[in-house]
Amino acid sequence: MVLYSATHSGYYFMSIVAIIVSVISAAYYLRIVRVIHFDAAPADQDQETAVTTTASLTNVHSFAIATLTLAIALFVFKPSFILNSTHLLALSLFNV
Repeated sequence: MVLYSATHSGYYFMSIVAIIVSVISAAYYLRIVRVIHFDAAPADQDQETAVTTTASLTNVHSFAIATLTLAIALFVFKPSFILNSTHLLALSLFNV
């Protein structure tokens, strides 16, 4: 929607830059996904050590993941709550 609005408003250069940056970031993140899911463990590392080194998820990490997932779900299902909250926060910050 942002690119659609930008192109209809005449911001063609900005749209092209956004598309190029999106392609570069997609290549970067797909490389990370490939390494995580498809590349094999090094030959000198046995399977038991590989499992123990990647399974270091602590309670803090679990809490952060749960909180961020809840925030994203709240934004998806009820976006007006977060948008109104940020609007009020911006008003309180800039209307001194």
